[in-house]
Amino acid sequence: MQKPAMFADRMELCGNTDIYFDRCRRLLECSDMLVLAELGGHQVAVWGSGLTASDYSAGGLHVHGKIASVEFDGGL
Repeated sequence: MQKPAMFADRMELCGNTDIYFDRCRRLLECSDMLVLAELGGHQVAVWGSGLTASDYSAGGLHVHGKIASVEFDGGL
């Protein structure tokens, strides 16, 4: 059985300060309060304060700051 595209990507949450996305397709929005990214055709919103986004590897994304919530677009 083949996994859907969203599950081929990996997301790792470390405490409430760091989140790592493998193979992030696109960074749609980045502000102090919201980082919105596209992974496997789905959108993931990271809400919090003092958020910053940086690229840690080819196609990856690292979000750092005080993370309050992570929301998915409902495509799971």
